[in-house]
Amino acid sequence: MSATDYVSTWMYVESPQEGGLYPQVGGLTTSQATQNIYWRCVYTFFWSAKAFLKKEGVRLLLFTNVATLPVVGGIDLNRALADFGVELVTLRYTWAPAGTRRPWFNQYFLFDILDYAAGRLDADDTLLVMDNDCLIVGDLDPAFALARRDGALLITVDVGADEDANGLSRRQAMDVYAEVGGTRPASPPDYFGGEFYGLSGALLARLLPLAKEVRIENDALAAAGQAYFSDEAHFFSYLMWRLGLRAPNANAIARRIWTTWKLNNTEAADLKRPVWHLPSEKTYGFADLFARLAAGQSIPTDPVRLNAWLARLMGVGRKSARKFIGHFLRAARRRLRRPA
Repeated sequence: MSATDYVSTWMYVESPQEGGLYPQVGGLTTSQATQNIYWRCVYTFFWSAKAFLKKEGVRLLLFTNVATLPVVGGIDLNRALADFGVELVTLRYTWAPAGTRRPWFNQYFLFDILDYAAGRLDADDTLLVMDNDCLIVGDLDPAFALARRDGALLITVDVGADEDANGLSRRQAMDVYAEVGGTRPASPPDYFGGEFYGLSGALLARLLPLAKEVRIENDALAAAGQAYFSDEAHFFSYLMWRLGLRAPNANAIARRIWTTWKLNNTEAADLKRPVWHLPSEKTYGFADLFARLAAGQSIPTDPVRLNAWLARLMGVGRKSARKFIGHFLRAARRRLRRPA
């Protein structure tokens, strides 16, 4: 039997009791308007997957905690994603860490996904899990092959040793490493994730038992008010460190690309990456793309032309005056709408 490659994203719908904080979008995460920002990204994510992934046998999965998807901008997501060939996998959120920290509350949903995948994937299968504000803009066959060969795709995020990364710096993480495993790294460990994860079925079979052991120690630290792995990327980075997978091997596949007027790190090399993670485009580029798709506007279908068109729309590859001005004006309008 041939191996299966899975490409997925996720959407966790929070209850009023949970109420996590997500600074990039503002607003109440429990409001439909805020959630629709992410649902639009879910749609464009799978649209891009269908546009660029031509390999037979690639399976598309949406992991979520709801059984029925909403209608957004006139698009019935249940029907639209089914037309794309997306399988809906509904999971409960059971991996939320102990403690009361609310920023990025839902991020440990990743481990419910990996827990599920460990029971589904055969050893030679691969799973890519991406944030829904990613676009697939090229061939992922090299990513599948690399995940099969190395077990995991490790992508570093440019985070300084003393820079806060969702509640914990890399230097502070050294203490947590020592607390949960008894061994302290010689230097601040790399921070892998958290927008893109790629794993083989074989590695998942090793990773999940270890994750369940470490979870107990991490929850104990959180419950005691001590420093702990406050997001899934720190937790995942530690698991990779324990498994001896410490070298970034997939930075050419995906990258966190900022495109705002305040922070813009895009570069020409981004145009060669098959995955763009665009967190600052959730309320701008993705909204524009969704609106064009919902209206049935003409969009290039040739992959080369489509890639170039998306790069202009999202401001990828070079710093764009149009994108700079657009972000500035939208930020100014948001400030004016805020109550005094």
